Amino acid sequence: MKLIKLYARALNLLGSDKKQGWFLAIANVALAMALFAEPVLFGHVIDELGKATSDAGASIWKNVWPLLAAWTGFGLFTIICSTLISLYADRLSHRRRHIAVSDYFEHVLQLPLAQQNATHSGRLMKIMLQGTDALWWLWLSFFRDHLAAIVSLLVLIPLALYMNWRLAIVLIVLCTVFALLTNFIIRKTQTLQQQVERHHSDMAEQVSDTLGNIPLVQSYARIQNEVAALKNISKRLLSAQLPVLSWWALITVLNRSATTISILFIVILGTWLFTQGLISIGAIVTFIAFAAMIITKLEQTVNFIHRLSMDAPRLADFFQMMDTSPEINDHAGSINLTKPKGIIEFKNVNFSYDVKHPAIKDLSFTVQAGQTIALVGSSGAGKSTALSLLYRVFDPQSGSITIDGINIKDISLSSLRHNIGVVFQEPLLFNRSISENLLVGNPDATQEQLINAAQSAQALDFITRQENGFDTKIGERGRTLSGGERQRISIARVILKNPPILILDEATSALDSTTETKLTQALEAVIQNRTTLMIAHRLATIRRADRILVMESGQIIESGTFDELFQQGGRFTQLVREQFTELPDRVAS
Repeated sequence: MKLIKLYARALNLLGSDKKQGWFLAIANVALAMALFAEPVLFGHVIDELGKATSDAGASIWKNVWPLLAAWTGFGLFTIICSTLISLYADRLSHRRRHIAVSDYFEHVLQLPLAQQNATHSGRLMKIMLQGTDALWWLWLSFFRDHLAAIVSLLVLIPLALYMNWRLAIVLIVLCTVFALLTNFIIRKTQTLQQQVERHHSDMAEQVSDTLGNIPLVQSYARIQNEVAALKNISKRLLSAQLPVLSWWALITVLNRSATTISILFIVILGTWLFTQGLISIGAIVTFIAFAAMIITKLEQTVNFIHRLSMDAPRLADFFQMMDTSPEINDHAGSINLTKPKGIIEFKNVNFSYDVKHPAIKDLSFTVQAGQTIALVGSSGAGKSTALSLLYRVFDPQSGSITIDGINIKDISLSSLRHNIGVVFQEPLLFNRSISENLLVGNPDATQEQLINAAQSAQALDFITRQENGFDTKIGERGRTLSGGERQRISIARVILKNPPILILDEATSALDSTTETKLTQALEAVIQNRTTLMIAHRLATIRRADRILVMESGQIIESGTFDELFQQGGRFTQLVREQFTELPDRVAS
């Protein structure tokens, strides 16, 4: 994105604070106007002193004191105006930064998993932090310093032309050279800066990945490998960054040189004009002050453009993410699903992750209210994909899925997911207390309900053994707990949610056999009068399912009860024989 577009987009994000932004802009214009009063008045004072003789003290003061009074007035105005601009610019930029963080965070959370998985979580966080930092700096510097600098440059040239067009040419040439050099260096560094930001993103991913897998890094003695990988990214980053810094250092050197050269030209040309009677000494002094002022403003403007060009890739990444439309969302007229019976129907559903290789092919089945349906099959058969379509992690390319006869695409996402409880194969827990993790299922639950849910999930014993009980923080992803304990927390969470439709994706896979037996009994009580869909590799856990669907390559190849399927001697029979050294009694008989 071009700098001017990024600039305008950032200012457009002021939202409800646009009115305050306009007031600050007007105040900056007024401040820029007032800043010129000082050199102009100073030049007039010099001229008055040059006209007077040493013994005409009263006459001198009569002519000078109004100029000094006006000078004092403009000085007080600039002090007060600058203070108020700084104060309110600070408040506005900090407030809008927090709003931008919240908006980005909410937007990313609303994106479907398929879109989120396309970008590493470390990169998403880096985009949020660096993008909002860039926005904060842009708003702050624009209203506090650089708008006044830009306006000053626009006002200075016409004013200088009005006062003396010959000396004004020096200032115009100075501005033109700066503009051309700045444009040249921006073009030279823009691509390099984009490479720098890509390396920063790579570094964020590398650090996030490594810190999220410290046990793996330590157990495989990969500390030096990971450090070396990070150093390699840093080396590439510096290789791209140093040329950028060199080009902008050149601008700084030219800026310093321009100050001396411009003032020297003004003094030489002003002296010649004075000898020709075309200018006064006061005007020369004014133009020297103008030159110093214009150099300062140009320096501020160049620094602003430099920082903006450095931040441009960060802002572009931020806006690109904010412009990403969720592929799955509510449409106009979506309805809220309230107290569904739980009748689920998949009808000729097809889905593919990459179009070429279908994950689900012409899938059709019906689950009656209160039934328990189990999906079994080898890894990659499409079981988890099928159930993820039910709560719209993805949408099928064709076919339909209904709940109580209503197409799930016509149901609002929030109400659809509110009525479906999911226990994932991998326990997903926050770095918060046990009670906070449980309250995800029901934010309004009482302490008694928390205890009952934990007891039903066979989790109460280990929770009460914790030093702070339910208030114990469990670390990132629940690292302070064992795998079985984490899974029991996630099961207690869905019990607390009490949804009419339940999805168990390998819910007992992380449990030992003793706990699994107890938990299976607890789940049998939980799934009563509730539509339940289970995925299980441990076939012993689905003995009491009303129906078992055997899947292969995204299709149902067998369907029936446990005993019926075993007697058929097909794929399910093969799976049973692979798992059981001794066949279950009912089957054996």
